[in-house]
Amino acid sequence: METTLALSFAAAAGLALLPEAIAVPRASLRRSPIAFALHVAAIVFICLCMLLVTGRVRFSTFVAIALVALLAGVSNAKHASLQEPFVFTDLSLFSQLFAHPRLYLPFLSIGTVVAIVIGITVVIGAFVADKPLAQKPVGELVIAAGACLAVAYVFAARLPLTLIPVDDQKRHGFLAVFVAYLLNGMKPATARQLRDALAAGPFAIGAPQTAPDVILIQSESFFDARRLAASIDRSILRNFDTARRESVQHGELTVPAWGANTMRTEFAVLTGIDQTQLGYVRFYPYAFVRRACKSLASWFKQGGYQTLAIHPYYADFFGRERAFKHLQIDRFIDIAAFADAPRAGPYVSDLAVADSIIKALDEPRDKAAFIFSMTMENHGPLHLEQVEAGEGAAFHALGDDVRWRDLTAYLRHLANADAMLGLLLAALRTQRRHTVLCFYGDHVPPLPHVFVDLGCEPTRTDYFIWRNYGDAPATRKDLYAEQLGVALVRTLEPVTPRDKPAHTLHPMTER
Repeated sequence: METTLALSFAAAAGLALLPEAIAVPRASLRRSPIAFALHVAAIVFICLCMLLVTGRVRFSTFVAIALVALLAGVSNAKHASLQEPFVFTDLSLFSQLFAHPRLYLPFLSIGTVVAIVIGITVVIGAFVADKPLAQKPVGELVIAAGACLAVAYVFAARLPLTLIPVDDQKRHGFLAVFVAYLLNGMKPATARQLRDALAAGPFAIGAPQTAPDVILIQSESFFDARRLAASIDRSILRNFDTARRESVQHGELTVPAWGANTMRTEFAVLTGIDQTQLGYVRFYPYAFVRRACKSLASWFKQGGYQTLAIHPYYADFFGRERAFKHLQIDRFIDIAAFADAPRAGPYVSDLAVADSIIKALDEPRDKAAFIFSMTMENHGPLHLEQVEAGEGAAFHALGDDVRWRDLTAYLRHLANADAMLGLLLAALRTQRRHTVLCFYGDHVPPLPHVFVDLGCEPTRTDYFIWRNYGDAPATRKDLYAEQLGVALVRTLEPVTPRDKPAHTLHPMTER
């Protein structure tokens, strides 16, 4: 029996290379022995686990091969939209798939969905057709599975990885990289690396010496889309242009995300930690935040601020509610507070978020406020949105061709983000308290086909830091996302007497 099992599982490991070959980016078969060994160990481990559960040999091998095909298909769907393969932390987002299907399911192609349905049907058929072993050697199977897992850990640790999924997959193959990321990333050392990085981060010590209100806005999919083509209306971001002219500092922002994965940019801004310091945490930082840690919010709290997050979506999405408590954000206003707020498309409008921020500033309080707000209006999938005939003319001169529909939908929301800025700037100019506004985009929108048609591939977003006091000339400085919080903190330095506003500051409870 042992020989039969060994041959069956060896065949499964070899056959699993066939569905893996569809994974994009393509990997060469000329891989290192370590990569092949990790591939084999992973397939045999899956076969052994399935055999322990079902007692069916051929069914177990079939499931192992089918699982590789499923993961490769899902990875391709992700890569097509976000330019990144499926990585181990994406497994933790499967629950979000069912809780928030609109954010994920539309990115699966019809072909992928059909293939999944067929695969499930075939798996069920294979289970029924295969006969279970008359006697299942449970003890031997458990030992063999444990040995495979131990071998996989050894090879995963020795596999040379860059932690750039596209590059690693090209070099080592989809399954070997996926398993190596999973096994290495789930080691206790990963959480320790995060704790050490945060403890040595830029917000680990110190506190603000002045107490202006501070508003930090992460605008969904915001970037200056006028860089795409001269045919895009220049006035679409008129308030953004005004804010940049009046800002203390502005520029382009290099972010660790493309098309999605907002929490990567968000975490970088809130902690000031570079991706290279995070190791495997970089892919889904909030999953590893399990205890109180230093952040931009904790830095403000150290100076006596009250800290607040405003996000017109569900607080548990991305595990934000839990993670924000550890990042020392005191209060979280989520979708429940926006039940009656106007929508712009399927999500709460940016203007409603601006109203919520202004309302929070007007609340009676005896402390300065740090408000971190994340908008939602411009979240995809944009191809599900309605675009009226001729609507594009309000935003661009590319015409009504179907290939520009998603761009039109995006620019419509971009104009709304600009209107939000106009509302906020007008309110903050009359604010009697010193107030700083920092605004940035989390990533460019997932519009790969539009970018191809326009002959460009944007990766950077934009930011500005504006305040309603002082008279400093606007400085252009491009930053990395992890540098933005530090730049924001530097703008809080006291102004000289000639820079103070003409009116006298009133107590915290007044405007």
